[in-house]
Parts: sequence; C-alpha cells; structure tokens
Amino acid sequence: MVMYQTYFSTIVNQISGIVTLIPIISKGLESVNSVGDILLCADVEDANGKKKKRVKDVKGDIEFKDVCFKFKNSDSPVIDNMSFSVKQGETIAFVGASGAGKTTILNLVIGFLRADSGKILIDGQCIDDLNLQSYRQHIAVVPQTPILFTGTIRENITYGSDDISEEFLNEVIRSANLEELIESLPEGLETKITEHGANLSGGQRQRISIARAFVRSPKILILDEATSALDTISEKKIQDSVDRLVKDRTTLIVAHRLSTIRNADKIAVVGEGGLLEFGSYDELMEKQGEFYKLRALQV
Repeated sequence: MVMYQTYFSTIVNQISGIVTLIPIISKGLESVNSVGDILLCADVEDANGKKKKRVKDVKGDIEFKDVCFKFKNSDSPVIDNMSFSVKQGETIAFVGASGAGKTTILNLVIGFLRADSGKILIDGQCIDDLNLQSYRQHIAVVPQTPILFTGTIRENITYGSDDISEEFLNEVIRSANLEELIESLPEGLETKITEHGANLSGGQRQRISIARAFVRSPKILILDEATSALDTISEKKIQDSVDRLVKDRTTLIVAHRLSTIRNADKIAVVGEGGLLEFGSYDELMEKQGEFYKLRALQV
C-alpha cells in the first residue's frame, strides 16, 4: 500500500509537470516556425546587388507611373494603374477608407513592397535600380504607433544616428516640443524608458519618435497618421512638431483626422485601386465629391 501510494504520487507529479510544460512547448514551437519562415523565405530583399546604384543624395521628387500592386493570394489588386507625382518639398496627404491602399503606397515608396508593374521614380530613377540601404538613409518614418526601446531618452532619440552634437540635439528637442518633458524629469535625457515606453504617455512617446525623425534630417518624410490615437492637447503639441518637421521636405502623410491636413499641398483620395480625387484642400471641398463627404462625417 505504501509503495502504491508513493508510485502514484510520483506519477501524478510527473504528469502535472508535463501538463505545465505544454504551453511553454507550444510557444517554443511557434517561435521555431517563425524562425523557419524567415530562413526559408524566398522573397529576400536584394538591397546590395552589384547592379544597384548607391544613392548619395535625394532631392525628393517622387513619381508613380501606372503602378499596379496585388498581394499574394488576393484576387483583386490593391493599386491598379496609379499615377501621380510629388515635387521636391511638397506635402501630399492620402485619405480614404480602411484597406484602400494608403499604407501600401507608403510601403512602395520606402521599398518594403515592389510594384507588380509600372514604375516608381525617385528623382527620375526607378526605385528597383537603387541600393535601398543607401536610399533609406535619406528617409524618416513616423509610424502611428511609436517604437521605443529599453534605454534612455537620449538613446531613443539618437538611435541609428552617430556623432550627434549636444547643440543639435537640444535644437531637435525644442523642435519636437520635448523641452517641458525633459525638464520635468529628474534625470532629463538620461531618464530610462521601460519596454515600449510604458512609463510615458502616448503623446510623449510620439514626440520622441518625431524627434528621432528630426535627428536624421530626412529629405523624404513619411507620416503614418501621427495623431490619430491622441487626446486634443497631445494632438496640438504633436501637430506643431509635425508642422516644423515637414518644412522644406517632401512629405507623404496617411491621414484619418482630415482637419490635420488642411495645409497639405495636395490631397489624394484613395479608393477602388486608384485615385478618386486629387487636389488641394480648398479645391476638393469646393468640388463637393468624395473628400467633401469624408470631411462632413468628421465635422
């Protein structure tokens, strides 16, 4: 009887241990599958091919010529024969319904996606012929959800940029409306940020992300709706920062709050695989078409 109870307890404990390990094993297998997908992926970006031209300088002229793009396993194209141009220093805002292809356009300009047909020209050169690594050194992206790392505020702002002078860093902090935040912290720029910036507010995280874009002094700026998830006060501060950042730079903006793009040089209403409307804010409001309807819904 004693032996039976001892063996039974041992077996039960072992089974309990195995049951406890099942979730851990499951997570491990998912990680292995993810690593395997990356290692076995045939769609590897050729950024340093021998025939790729290194980009020493970018002016900021962008042109789409009959560009088509369709995701794999999709029946209809997201972008179908789209054509438009952006001149150096212009700001163009893309608006439209979810899934219309706004972010896809930005990813095509960055080079994350390749057009199935047509051409995307950067300063008159096809993006497929450019060394993407050298080209992206002239681009800055401010995403809707800012990406922060565990480390100091200084390290998060200057990430990826070497030899930043203290004078230039202070100028960037002022431009991004971060002075008040830095001065309120006991350790200032050396304040530690927890993972994903959990110890900061949404507006503070976004302004740090904008400061990181300032540091790069980009020729092409891409904003994937920097203010959509913020309160009114934070939005005002970030909009002021964005207005400074876009000055004299070619800027592509995806906008959900249409009031934030009133000063854009051109507004492109995206839908049905192409551009439904294209023009300035006043022109589109006067036309009373798709943009007018979208704006009316937010008033």
